[in-house]
Amino acid sequence: MKTHLMTDFALFIFLVALMWLAWKALAKKPAQSKQAMPETNPQARHLKSALEFVQAQHKTLRKQQREQDAWQQAYGHANASELDRLSGEEFEEFLAGLFRAQGYAVELTAITGDYGADLILSKGGQRICVQAKRYAGSVGVAAVQEALSGKAYYQCDAAWVITTGIFTINAHELAAKSDVKMIGRSAIGNLMAKHTTKTNNS
Repeated sequence: MKTHLMTDFALFIFLVALMWLAWKALAKKPAQSKQAMPETNPQARHLKSALEFVQAQHKTLRKQQREQDAWQQAYGHANASELDRLSGEEFEEFLAGLFRAQGYAVELTAITGDYGADLILSKGGQRICVQAKRYAGSVGVAAVQEALSGKAYYQCDAAWVITTGIFTINAHELAAKSDVKMIGRSAIGNLMAKHTTKTNNS
């Protein structure tokens, strides 16, 4: 009987010891997790940020592709003479798509209060301010002055004036002296032809 009691007591002590060791192990786990968190959290945050960046980029690229597809459908096969039917805002959207097709990143400025820039083009580290004029008549020095104002405000490297109209002599003189590039109807037509050729060959 005494031996049996001793055996039961030893078993009881053994089980208590096992329970105590198990409790200690469980009690240690949260502490270890807390200590490990500062090491693993930066990696987890970095991975999460990278995934969010990739998702955002994918979303942006898909949006740009949809916009370019819509532009191609609306203007891809147009010719320069058809531009006269566009409103000023539509002309800006047309130019945005045309220059995106040439590899430029394009930002359309606010419709009102644009400080002289209708579009901002970016390519190869250069920012270009564009003043767009969908005119049937003459485009004078005011357009060149607006382009220069936009160049300064948006901190661009160059300024362009693009029009379906005809530049006046004074506009050409001011543009030459202030290094503003003038793009008229024939140059737009050349860009459109270049885009059509590129599209047909792709």
